[in-house]
Amino acid sequence: MITSRTAQSGATGPRAVGRSDCAARPVSSRAATLLDRADELLSAAAGTPEPSERFHLAYLAALRGAGAVLAGAELRAVHRPARRPRTRNAWVLMARAEPEFAAWADFFADRSDTRAAIEAGVTRSVPADEASRFYDEVGRFLHEVEDYLTGADDRSASGNSGSGDDRRSA
Repeated sequence: MITSRTAQSGATGPRAVGRSDCAARPVSSRAATLLDRADELLSAAAGTPEPSERFHLAYLAALRGAGAVLAGAELRAVHRPARRPRTRNAWVLMARAEPEFAAWADFFADRSDTRAAIEAGVTRSVPADEASRFYDEVGRFLHEVEDYLTGADDRSASGNSGSGDDRRSA
């Protein structure tokens, strides 16, 4: 196990991505570091009473999780791209690198405007229940990232929720 997850397990996110065909995967130190940083940010979010700040910190944790997926995908890539990708959008890059995470990428991309508004200081409050639900989803996402990096397969234990459409309506 790379790290322990802050959020509870149980329900799965948009798509369970653990695979049983790889018992143990190599984990780059970069991926492990990014996942550790994601855990720290999610822990900080848990201790923040302000819902907008909790949402923001959880979003940043998800971005670190996406970085860990990208680092893991890069480690296993058969060939490396000769040029830099046109986009630097973490969600687009993650979905391209590992299509199993496409539903998560859509889920987080749909919340990018909220993150941008918070960072810009626009007077926009995030309802406490929305911030809490988002925090929980980020925790599930980070669990799946860890499973992806280590090759763990938890589909049989927790089920596969499929497309993630239930997350978009939350």
